[in-house]
Amino acid sequence: MASNVFSEIIIFVSVLIIAAAVSGILATTTHNLSIGINNKGDILSSKLSQDFEIINDPGDVPRNQSTGIISLYIKNTGKIPITFNKEVLTVLIDGEIKSINSTMVVDDTSSYEVLNPSEVGKIDVNYNTTGYHRIKVVSENGVARTLKVEIQ
Repeated sequence: MASNVFSEIIIFVSVLIIAAAVSGILATTTHNLSIGINNKGDILSSKLSQDFEIINDPGDVPRNQSTGIISLYIKNTGKIPITFNKEVLTVLIDGEIKSINSTMVVDDTSSYEVLNPSEVGKIDVNYNTTGYHRIKVVSENGVARTLKVEIQ
């Protein structure tokens, strides 16, 4: 009789240990999932706050024939400033990354490399090929805008 009670106690304790381990794993997984959702929400909020548009005329992108540089104009349409320098921006033309010659904020007398809301910035890109092309500009936060243009 005593051996039956002893074996039932061992089984009961084993079940309690297994249940505690499973609940601990589930609690940890749920906590990690909620942290991931929170981080994703912060990233999405940042992307929505930082927005821009390429405001060039698609039919006529300015190109300096002697230097082989085209000029792209970007307007900050978001609610917060965007870091605006060639280290954080990426320009792709027809799917290929092109080197940025320089960036500057239009009509800005300060030396800061920040594009405030409603300001326009100029990106000079080394590209000397005419014709129809697809230009994509990507910011440091992954916000991307595309424009199909004719370079003359």
